[in-house]
Amino acid sequence: MHGVEGLANDVRVEDDGIELPVEERLYRARGYLPPVEKLLRQEDYFGEKEAAERVKKETEAAEKTGHERDRQTFRDRFRRP
Repeated sequence: MHGVEGLANDVRVEDDGIELPVEERLYRARGYLPPVEKLLRQEDYFGEKEAAERVKKETEAAEKTGHERDRQTFRDRFRRP
């Protein structure tokens, strides 16, 4: 199986913040982990990354709403009639 434009498939490896492409056969030969079969395909990786960012934003919004509600409840306890 070949990658884009007939080139060999590659795996992106990050080292100290620098992303490097490594041919799949070298990745396998060097025994890097996790095994190639357990890695996400590019399409899946970016899909999961976007989903994680969406969940993070939704969680932050829910926390902010909760903090505002708690703040208002606290203020209401000390409000004069």
